[in-house]
Amino acid sequence: MSKTAQANLPEGAALETALANWRKTVEAELKGAPFEKKLLTKTFEGITLQPLYTRADLAAGSEAHLAALAKPAGEAPFLRGTRAAGYVSGGWDVAQEIAAANAEEFNTRLRADLMRGQNAAVLVADSPARPEGLPLESAEALAAALKDVALSAIPVHIDAGADATKIADNHLALAARSGVTGAALSGSLTADPLGAWAAAGSLPLSLPAAYEALAAWTKKAAVSAPQLRTVGVDARLWAEAGGSAVLELACALASTVEYLRALRERGVPLEVSVPRLRVAFGAGPQFFMEIAKFRAWRPLLVRAVVALGGEAALAGKAAVHASTTRWDKTRLDPHVNMLRVTTEAFSAVLGGVDSLHIAPFDSLDGIGGGDDFARRIARNVHALLGEEFGATAPADPAGGSWCVESLTDELARKAWAQFQQFEAAGGFAATLRAGLPQKLAAAGAKEKAQAVGSRRLGVVGTNLFPNLKETPLPALVKRPATGAWNQERIEPAARFRVSAAFEAMRDASAAYAAKNGKRPRVFLAKMGPLAQHKARADFSAGFFAPGGFEMVAKQTFAAAEEAAKAAAESGAEVAVLCSTDETYPELVPAFCATLKAAKPAVTLVLAGLPADKAVQESFAAAGIDVFIHLRAPVEDTLASILKKIGAL
Repeated sequence: MSKTAQANLPEGAALETALANWRKTVEAELKGAPFEKKLLTKTFEGITLQPLYTRADLAAGSEAHLAALAKPAGEAPFLRGTRAAGYVSGGWDVAQEIAAANAEEFNTRLRADLMRGQNAAVLVADSPARPEGLPLESAEALAAALKDVALSAIPVHIDAGADATKIADNHLALAARSGVTGAALSGSLTADPLGAWAAAGSLPLSLPAAYEALAAWTKKAAVSAPQLRTVGVDARLWAEAGGSAVLELACALASTVEYLRALRERGVPLEVSVPRLRVAFGAGPQFFMEIAKFRAWRPLLVRAVVALGGEAALAGKAAVHASTTRWDKTRLDPHVNMLRVTTEAFSAVLGGVDSLHIAPFDSLDGIGGGDDFARRIARNVHALLGEEFGATAPADPAGGSWCVESLTDELARKAWAQFQQFEAAGGFAATLRAGLPQKLAAAGAKEKAQAVGSRRLGVVGTNLFPNLKETPLPALVKRPATGAWNQERIEPAARFRVSAAFEAMRDASAAYAAKNGKRPRVFLAKMGPLAQHKARADFSAGFFAPGGFEMVAKQTFAAAEEAAKAAAESGAEVAVLCSTDETYPELVPAFCATLKAAKPAVTLVLAGLPADKAVQESFAAAGIDVFIHLRAPVEDTLASILKKIGAL
């Protein structure tokens, strides 16, 4: 907001009066509906989103945040970014991960993509933690993957997993054979043993040995490849496992602090370790919350570095990577994934990341789709953000927004409190052994699954507006994990996709159709004139479609017996009575008696839920099996019916 616009806004008592008048106007428009229920939204982070933010919300924030906001971009605590000019001085790395069956195929795709907008190479080593990666520990495989790639000009980011020793040696040797000095190498070659441990549940070496290896590689790189980052913190796992932005930030901070301490104990000072830090976050679907997450991270890191005895400016040398998340991506109506990744990537860019991976729309395994068109579209989103959306023009484009600043402050405080709980429990490794982060992520996954299962959280093309005629992506086949790790087993954090349950029902309905020649069908008994049945008929169609049910809904009826007879003749496995609460007492007994007599196995459904419990019980006694309404559990209801008819 411009200074002129801010100057014209009311202050103090005038602001309070303006807000009171606004509240009064809104409540009048709500016509008696509760303001808190209609206009306040609780997020998965436990933060209540307001319908309107003003400078009063900013003034109510912490003094630390207000002080940080007063600092320009490029100055500690880096709330507004680590670069004074933002992306004007240079954009983010277009760091697209590429799916491939082997190193040779990866190289072919990489070289093609580098000619079409990608400006960094990204390699992920396969392991029990990342089975979708490439086998990179042999010198031959790494050389094949990076064949004809100008190592002195292209940043190369390699996620080595738990231990980077072998891959690091091979990378330096490959550079030397190519005539490239270590000093000319840029990008990252990181190890993240805590992240690998949390993802796989075990390690290939003991944790102390992993810390020794990380320290040795960091010391070596500081001399022989000073531009390479060596310390990886992959917090994306916690988003993929269902965790909130609070948990993701807290785990990133706890893991970072654990590494910095371990490295310092092994002779690597903060002045060396912090600038070699690369932290990866997921960019999820909550647009403003995600912007706040990326902005909150930098002051949190500053606070941790200072607490460890380092200079605040050190934190500005650490890098932040982002990847669009996969927990909200869908096999069904997969082109909607293009829209999802665009908003997610936009939030990451507005949050000021240093590098970004935008998943192709056909990617569900977390690394990248194999389709050329899908990869092209994903790369083009980078260009759109940089050249069409104007995201590179101002430094900290989200800065000063009362909504974003309020969320950033509250999110940072919650994340710091969660981090302190991890610290009190003995640090991040200790909390992983106790399973606390895993339990928090699992609870978050359950909450998100319940929200999608009840359609409180909509997933377009899956639980909302499904297209039963579209061709879904092939069912996901996971690659088997390479090798086995057996060092100190813990409970791994399980990744999930929130649409999987609905996709399973759609698959079951498709299999039922292949076997029986038709999908499971729902007969909509629409009673009376349009105004009497339309709202509930439309609701019923939307309720059943996510389960792959076909609607039979061409007729309207004047008499319950007539509707019941037509329902029986249709052969539909489910019949829904669609009318009004006022007409149901007369319609329900006749409809149920007639239809049950003709077709006892049919599932009888009432569109609506009578407020009177006694009326509900009388309808159930008459033969109604299921009541569908706004609070009904959609997923559970559909799954139960599919099981009843033998489809699931």
